[in-house]
Amino acid sequence: MQTKEHKEETGVIKTIQSLLVAFVLAMVFRGFVVEGFVIPTGSMAPTLLGQHLLKHSDQTGEYFPVGFDVQRNIGPERFVDPLLGRTMPLPLAEAKKIIPRTGDRVLVLKTLYPFFEPKRFDVVVFKNPTDTQGLAANYIKRLIGLPNETLWIADGEIFAKKGNGSFLIQRKPEHVQKTLWRPVSDSDAIPSDHLALARPWRGSPWHATPVADWNRDGRTWECSGGNTTLTWDNHKIPIDDWLPYNMLMPRSRQEPMSDIRVAATIVPQEKSLVVNFELHAVGHVFNWTIDGSKAMLTKQLVDDPSSLTIDTFDIDPIQVGKPTAVEFWHVDQMLAMYIDGQRVGEMLYDYGPEGRLRLVTRADESVPIEVIAGRGGAAPTLSWHFKNAPFIMSKVTVDHDLYYRSGRLPSRATKNPTTPGNEKLVEVGSPAFGTHPDKLAVLGPDQFMMAGDNSAYSLDGRLWGNPDEFVAAQIDTAPFLVNRDLLIGKAWCVYWPSAFRISNVPIIPDFGSVRFIR
Repeated sequence: MQTKEHKEETGVIKTIQSLLVAFVLAMVFRGFVVEGFVIPTGSMAPTLLGQHLLKHSDQTGEYFPVGFDVQRNIGPERFVDPLLGRTMPLPLAEAKKIIPRTGDRVLVLKTLYPFFEPKRFDVVVFKNPTDTQGLAANYIKRLIGLPNETLWIADGEIFAKKGNGSFLIQRKPEHVQKTLWRPVSDSDAIPSDHLALARPWRGSPWHATPVADWNRDGRTWECSGGNTTLTWDNHKIPIDDWLPYNMLMPRSRQEPMSDIRVAATIVPQEKSLVVNFELHAVGHVFNWTIDGSKAMLTKQLVDDPSSLTIDTFDIDPIQVGKPTAVEFWHVDQMLAMYIDGQRVGEMLYDYGPEGRLRLVTRADESVPIEVIAGRGGAAPTLSWHFKNAPFIMSKVTVDHDLYYRSGRLPSRATKNPTTPGNEKLVEVGSPAFGTHPDKLAVLGPDQFMMAGDNSAYSLDGRLWGNPDEFVAAQIDTAPFLVNRDLLIGKAWCVYWPSAFRISNVPIIPDFGSVRFIR
């Protein structure tokens, strides 16, 4: 018969054994299956947030994250309400609140890439090739280039080819694109108290004509019918690659861009309403039209009527008195139309990087491509056109896509030793990697190229320069690229969003921001 003491000793041993087994399994799981990482910087913002401030506008009710650096002095005048305009300051009381929030914590699937090939536009965690042993040893970026490809970044777009083939635009999958739209304007964002504004609000960036046919009552716009127009004022809110997250960063020249989504909810008062949206960009006139049971997409080169292309689609007619949500996309050299969340039609067009650059800069063949490489285009022109029936309009929004910048190599590109033969590639002040015909990104069999979503303030594969001595000696001497051996895994989800602080300790996560990473 066992004594009481013997039973207690056996129970303690079993408990210790169970804890040891659980610990070993946890370490194996962490080492080989899933591991958590903290986002330290804003290079992937606003997809993933580093340390930041969460600011609130009493006027529009919106919250928005702003990148924050404890080493930089911040003046209250730098904080603005981005949906009212970049010159509309936040109230002083809100601007003076400096309560940092920690970066997002993400889970990374470490078992994925040993069995499946990485895909373009995956968000990937990897060892930083320029500093594998330092404090910034783990990086997270979006994968833009695959093995054995040649990449050319032109006018913010990714073009790739294999071997002697032609450069082709690389389009993001729909589920990825939907998460990457960044707000520019929202008709719901209007001042709640004009008297409390530090300066007069300049009003909506949409100009309505004829004025007499429109009645704007707060967030709802009513039109009495006839031939009417809404035209975008690019002086009030420019359409470029500016992000509210960067409002405290050193100011830089913004890049105009035309990859946008325009949306609205429309309630026709009669069935004869015709809705048209027109975009002038990339040397083209693009149109999205809804007319009864027909939807139409058209494109035409400016000043060349013979280049007109028309695609027509059958749709269910927009019903009188029923709110209908419409979206018009122009992104990655594609036009798409959505009605009530369903894609009803698309039109693709294909230019290589040289053709794209000549279109956006209006440069003909007499101008060497080397002269215009790295340049962007002019600001796009946007306008709505309505015919016949009266209607009510609300939730009018404009969003923009990612824009991968060109640039010049900083001095840190050569902080690590240069492998003989790579001197031209890493020459300080030369074009960023993959952004110029004299410096195309040529990838080998096990090499990948990465870029940050916050391209204006991301140190990534365009700008890195030389790998550190360990990588050069043991893995790969190529600058700017990430070898397969440095991949850790695919970022899967934000499981612990940037936490609120209590007594300067990040304790309470923003569980409303738990999300999968696209």
